[in-house]
Amino acid sequence: MSARRFAGSRGWGAAVGALVVALAVLVGAPAAAAPDRGQILAALRVDQVPADYVVLVDISASMSGLYPGVRDTLYTFLKGMTAADHVAIVTFDAAAVDRYVGPGGDPDRMMRDLPATAGGGGTDIGAAIQRAIEELERPGFAPVASVVLMTDGQQYAPAGSVYPPDPEAPAWKALAERAAKLKAKSVKGYALPLTDGATGAAFLGKVIKSTDTLNPRSIVDIGEYLDRSKTTTRLEKAALALAADKGKGVTARWEVPAKADLGGGDLPVKLTLTSGATKVPLTVSALTVDATGGPALAGALPPELNLDPGQSVSFDLRLSWKPGAGLVPFHATRTADVQLSVRGAVSSQWTQPLAPEIALEVPAAIGEPMTPVGVEAQVGTWYAQGSIVALAALMILVTAVMIRRRRPLQSGTLLVVEPITGREQGRFALRGRRTRLAGQDMQGEAQVVAQRVRRDTMNVDGLEYVIRYRRAGHENESTLPSRGTVLINGVNFEHIP
Repeated sequence: MSARRFAGSRGWGAAVGALVVALAVLVGAPAAAAPDRGQILAALRVDQVPADYVVLVDISASMSGLYPGVRDTLYTFLKGMTAADHVAIVTFDAAAVDRYVGPGGDPDRMMRDLPATAGGGGTDIGAAIQRAIEELERPGFAPVASVVLMTDGQQYAPAGSVYPPDPEAPAWKALAERAAKLKAKSVKGYALPLTDGATGAAFLGKVIKSTDTLNPRSIVDIGEYLDRSKTTTRLEKAALALAADKGKGVTARWEVPAKADLGGGDLPVKLTLTSGATKVPLTVSALTVDATGGPALAGALPPELNLDPGQSVSFDLRLSWKPGAGLVPFHATRTADVQLSVRGAVSSQWTQPLAPEIALEVPAAIGEPMTPVGVEAQVGTWYAQGSIVALAALMILVTAVMIRRRRPLQSGTLLVVEPITGREQGRFALRGRRTRLAGQDMQGEAQVVAQRVRRDTMNVDGLEYVIRYRRAGHENESTLPSRGTVLINGVNFEHIP
């Protein structure tokens, strides 16, 4: 027997920071528009999650025409850093030189020590990448790291450099091995060859496997590509912040009294839905409940429920049952095993804006939906049992009366005589409703009961006696009229009133 189905909703609040007010959805209110990616990243406060940025800038003589534009674009890029970020700016020509290493948030200070012009000799890309790896190996490294390489030439190292133009050389392989052992959870590379044929940027991909080699068509494009690296880093921060929520959904819990007695009326039960996420808001739609096994489940649930991260929402429902008492309504206890279940589709407004870079993998349905419950209810009435007992007593009484009427009290004396010799075997007084004849000189034994018959000239007392006589293994029965004589099994029985 199936119960009625219902559905529900509720707002989501302060757990995701300042964006909560803008994105909150109240219970019963129409669903708000899904937040965009920027709003989600703001809600996650990714700017407060530290990241490492290592920017490698080629300042060899061939960069002299490109360098002013690179400086301007780099300044704009650095303005997007926060004080939580760690930034290292390294210039390189024949050698790699630290120009700034410290927190982000102050682009003027970060740019202050960069050379005004480019004009160095040589291009040791290997030394620059080595310096980047060293920076990411430091204690206190950030969980997310980006290495940006900007160059217009190939590897052209001076004498004494361990990094030849051949990317398969041992020094390059050793550097790649060091990069593979970095402890940051995410390390991304961005190689920007600033001119056609500047294949030296591809060396970054040899060292850091997760590297995008970009091809800006002009200095203007450098800003776009730098912003792309910054956006990716922010997504990496978001992915790190949401790692604990991956695969988390909504679970259900039923609360039922220990003694589920439905005999006194409806039984209150509570359904609690809980979000397992710590940062991601979840939505339950098409919310329904059901009870199978006899009782019915009733209560008001909204059609959609919006849950804040970690939020629990409870609903008070009622379980009712009116089992039949049967044709005769005896008082009895009926029991049933009931399955309480809840169903609903689970989703998140954050899934689409974060895809495909971040997959939340929200379970599509509510977890732990089924709960078995044993219930009981009293049916019928004690009056039915009482009536049956009274009726049985009455029937017993009527039967007793009928028996008494059919078996009246005996009276007189029963004489047992041998018919041929006339010898008396015994003389027995008849009393009560049954008499046993045995002893004296009587052979065998007999049982005597009286019964009423019509009075007439042959039987003036209206009684006769049924005699069952057993002797020598033979048993015979016959009736003896009052004041009469009867021969049974070779013995004469005579009634003397």
